[in-house]
Amino acid sequence: MRLYASVCALALVLASIGGAAALGNEFLFLNEIQIGMTGIGKTVVAGDVISEFSVDVLGIIDEPGTLSDFIVVRVSGEAIGRSGGIAQGMSGSPITIGGKLVGALSRAANWSKEITPVGLVTPIEPMLEVLSAAKTVSRAPADSAVLSGVALVDRPFPASEAEIASAPDTLFAYPVQAPLVVSGLSGRSRAILMGGAERPHGTLSQFLPAQALAGAPLGLSALALELLPLSGGAAGSSVSSAASVATTLTPGGSLGVALVSGDISVGALGTVTYVEEGGVIGFGHPFIQNGESAFPLTTVSIIETMKSLDASFKLGTLGQTIGVINQDRIAAIGGRIGGQASTIDLTFEIEDLDQGTSRTLAAKVVDEPRLTPGLLLSAGFEAIDSTLDRVGPGTVEVTYQITGAGMPSSLERKDVFVSVNDIAVYPPWQLADIVAYLEYNEFADPKIASVSASMRVTSELRAIRIEDLVLDSFVYSPGDSVKFTLVLQTFQGEQIVRSGQLTIPDDLMSDEIVVRAYGGPRMVEGGETARVFESLADVIDLIETIPSYEQVTVEMFAIDPYLSNGGEALYGVGKLSHDYPGHVVYDEREARALVLTPSLDEGE
Repeated sequence: MRLYASVCALALVLASIGGAAALGNEFLFLNEIQIGMTGIGKTVVAGDVISEFSVDVLGIIDEPGTLSDFIVVRVSGEAIGRSGGIAQGMSGSPITIGGKLVGALSRAANWSKEITPVGLVTPIEPMLEVLSAAKTVSRAPADSAVLSGVALVDRPFPASEAEIASAPDTLFAYPVQAPLVVSGLSGRSRAILMGGAERPHGTLSQFLPAQALAGAPLGLSALALELLPLSGGAAGSSVSSAASVATTLTPGGSLGVALVSGDISVGALGTVTYVEEGGVIGFGHPFIQNGESAFPLTTVSIIETMKSLDASFKLGTLGQTIGVINQDRIAAIGGRIGGQASTIDLTFEIEDLDQGTSRTLAAKVVDEPRLTPGLLLSAGFEAIDSTLDRVGPGTVEVTYQITGAGMPSSLERKDVFVSVNDIAVYPPWQLADIVAYLEYNEFADPKIASVSASMRVTSELRAIRIEDLVLDSFVYSPGDSVKFTLVLQTFQGEQIVRSGQLTIPDDLMSDEIVVRAYGGPRMVEGGETARVFESLADVIDLIETIPSYEQVTVEMFAIDPYLSNGGEALYGVGKLSHDYPGHVVYDEREARALVLTPSLDEGE
């Protein structure tokens, strides 16, 4: 039988109580557990009152490794009956035997040999590792306590009755989730929070050099998180003194992990297992298994534990931020009261030009690269949808501003978008893509401190189509001026005719030119080299200077004969641009002409 590595204690505890031998006064380790032992569990069922329930030890699941062992217990009592069994949000509930802490309730289980609710308890040893980096000693569970011949199947959801009946020596376990509580999000913004959304065509990500590390924003369902069927409440403001809330976190009480707080609130709630000198551990399982983290630690108020045929759950609200969750590990989450979590100040300002109304949405969002873009995306949809009170066509002008302690300068960008289907899609996606690109740049952590997006929206389609492009000749020579006429058509409005000229370089080594008129940014052509970044400042500069869609450009391209390989290797040799503020210029036109290069004989 493999040895189980257990933590003696926190370094602070070791110093104060004089060594590992004294730990028996507070904890009961895995090697001391016997079948038939009885104890109590603590959790909040409703009204922030800690309730107790009975626990009977059925045995120990002894698996290879140090993170797959569990104490199998039968749970009963009024708190369990009122909750309809082991409910989501009970994870972390401290289990004590003879007044000594043995671990945290972390999973519910189905077992054909037991009718009453069965749960798995994460032993206290690996949980203490989360709280402290103290040295470990080796202990092994007693042979008499190990459930011989019982297989453990850990799965994300309860087993069916048929599965349970067909495998009498199998214990089917499923996590007691830390359910997500959300307020301030409705309709599709909640769906986007959990499932993400499809990126629209034409955002900056299409025109920026590819980054191998940056992916699409994740919906929280991809991290095995589940959203409660009912909304929770908003998180409160941070408190000024950790001492004033030191008694808030009590074993069996509730704790929260906030992802967003303010006008929108997104977070998870669970149960406190153990508190020691400002440190706290809970859940008995990971949140998103983020490792070292910087999530706000909040108080929680439980409204009620709701019975459900699928899985009962605690309905609660996130409260004040009182510290930071800095460990998110397999066995538990851990943190400390006080300290500052890493958050980003988010502000959306939306003005509806049609109704003459406006709204400002403000929140704090965790600074975690794989979460932040998705949280910004859902918050942006909520801000626009709740202000416009409609989903449909229109035009939006947006100004983005981003600051960060690690950024050489703040970033500011202006955009305009038009849509005949859903104008709300573009601003949140553009912002999420910009933030993701900054977060995953290869040079420096931007340490983003604030993000804001100011929008002016109208249902009017302020669009300009490029109708035609005409050159004044079909044949030119190097050094000639190429005169062009550009015909534009406003949506259901007037026609605009513009003229200009571009000069063919004297040293052009191509026998053909291509003149193209287009709106907004363009892709890098086959004869061009993508821009190479040398610093975060270069990244910011490119994000700021890529043209918006209110710009129309007439550009001259030449063909590089040395790079052609079954296609045209074009490269730009001159351009003119003009802005149409508040309008989107779309479509493109091009015209071609020959370039007659004088021969050497003619030159002589």
